[in-house]
Amino acid sequence: MSEPTILSGLCSTLTLLALLSACGDPDGGGDDDAGTTGGADSTGEQGTAATVTDPSAGTSGGADATGSSDGGQVETGEPGPNFGLLTFTFYPADATGAPDQLGMAGAWRVEPFTTDDFHAVRALGLLFPPAPAGVDALEVHEPSQYDWGKGDAWVTLGNGVRLAHADGDAVACLELVDDTYPVYLSDDAAFLDPACAPAPDRWHPASRYDLVVYGGADFDDQIVVGAVATPAALTVTAPDPAAFDFPLERATDLDIAWDANGSDGDRVVIRVWDQFGRQIAVHAADDGAFTVPAAELGKLAPGPVDLTVARERVVDLGLAAGTLRVAARYEVALYPDLF
Repeated sequence: MSEPTILSGLCSTLTLLALLSACGDPDGGGDDDAGTTGGADSTGEQGTAATVTDPSAGTSGGADATGSSDGGQVETGEPGPNFGLLTFTFYPADATGAPDQLGMAGAWRVEPFTTDDFHAVRALGLLFPPAPAGVDALEVHEPSQYDWGKGDAWVTLGNGVRLAHADGDAVACLELVDDTYPVYLSDDAAFLDPACAPAPDRWHPASRYDLVVYGGADFDDQIVVGAVATPAALTVTAPDPAAFDFPLERATDLDIAWDANGSDGDRVVIRVWDQFGRQIAVHAADDGAFTVPAAELGKLAPGPVDLTVARERVVDLGLAAGTLRVAARYEVALYPDLF
């Protein structure tokens, strides 16, 4: 199986960013405790937390993102054997009329992930391969789907993941996809606790969050103080993000510009993909400008394309359960018509 069935369907572009709300009780009961483990409520209030402090990460509660979360490794002890991924993305209102939105999703596996954006996989049906490692590097990817693989490659750890902030916590709660794949998602589904709803005002730019990972029956809960840093908000100045279906010529370079107000540790990732899924991925220096050459743009099919410009921070945390990669990003969507 390469793609699990989602009851309410998957988006093919960022035009439809609403989080899914129809992945019901895996037991078919539809009661309020569906999707939780260990009898705790779906906000993850369970067990006794083992506190792990990153001494260089500062504190939570809106402090500036000036600690050591620079896309590297934060040492919090000998990591366990599993691989985790948590995506925490703010999508500002865009030219389609979509409002501000929050995308928060994660999972644990016994094998590494092939993406840094699990929210795109789970809620949008899109596979974004990791951005190129080199700065100002560009790669072209052929259309592909996320390979979910066998269910025994996925791990259930507790019933939630929490990013704690003085102005309100963001919570992703456990659900089962196809009664097989345990994932953690901020969603306003009726069977989840209301605390799991995706609230855009819980995403704060250039701030720090305490990470709370619930371990269920297998691991002690862990709190990593100030470990997750969000990047500065991103303002795109060209092309005009307020324009919809604006013309973009394949034979002309695509000039992208933004306010270079990020901090050390922030990076900019640009993606352009056509209606068939062929994709250009760029890791740009956060210096305010990047040009996609016409020779690369011409590899995409004419017609509507999606263009996203994101400022992001990625950090790997060694936890008792395994190494958890947290990707926090501010992502602006634009909608050209390629001809």
